[in-house]
Amino acid sequence: MKIVAKESEVRDQIIEKAAQLFQIFGYKKLVMEDIARAVGKSRSSLYFYYKDKDAIFNAIINREIKVYLGALEADLPRHKTATGKLKAYFDIKFDFRYAKTVEYPIMSKEYDVYPELLPRMRLISDPPEIEHLTAIIREGVINGEFIHLDDSSIALTVKMLISSLHGIANDLLEDFEHIDISKVKSLLSTMFVKSLTKDK
Repeated sequence: MKIVAKESEVRDQIIEKAAQLFQIFGYKKLVMEDIARAVGKSRSSLYFYYKDKDAIFNAIINREIKVYLGALEADLPRHKTATGKLKAYFDIKFDFRYAKTVEYPIMSKEYDVYPELLPRMRLISDPPEIEHLTAIIREGVINGEFIHLDDSSIALTVKMLISSLHGIANDLLEDFEHIDISKVKSLLSTMFVKSLTKDK
C-alpha cells in the first residue's frame, strides 16, 4: 500500500513541476529532460510514471479541468433560477479560461502551431459541460423562464452554445493582456441569456 502511495506522490510531484515548466517554456520548448531535472530524477526513471510529454500534459489538463468542473458543480446549485445558473456558468467558464490563459501565457499563444491542444482539452471538458448546460436549459424551459424547446432543439442549442463559447474564448483571449473579462461576461449574458428568455 505504501508503494502505491509513494508512486502517487511522485506522479503528483511530476505534474506539479511540469505545470510550472509549461507556464515558463510553453509546450514546444519543454522536454522530458527539463521535467526530470526539476523533480530530481533521471529521464529514464520519469518514463516509469509517464510515457512521454503528452501523457504529462494530459494529466495536467485532467487536473485543471477537474478543478473547473468542481467549481461548476459547487456553484450552480446555489442559484434558484435557470437564468441565474446560466449566468453563473458563463462567469465560471470565462474566469477559468482567462485565469489559465494568464497562467500559461506562452502555451496560449501556441494554439496556432499546435491546433490539436484545444481539441484534447475539449474531449475532457465538453461532455460534462454539455450535461450541465442541457440541465440548465431544460430547467428553464420546464419552469417557463426560457422559450419552448423540444429535446432535439435543446441538444442543438447546447452544441451551438458550447461551440460559440470556445470560439469566443479562443479569439478574445489571444489579446488577454488588454481584454476586460467582466465586460465579456456581461455581454455573453446579454446575448445568450436574453435570446433564451421569454418576453415578459
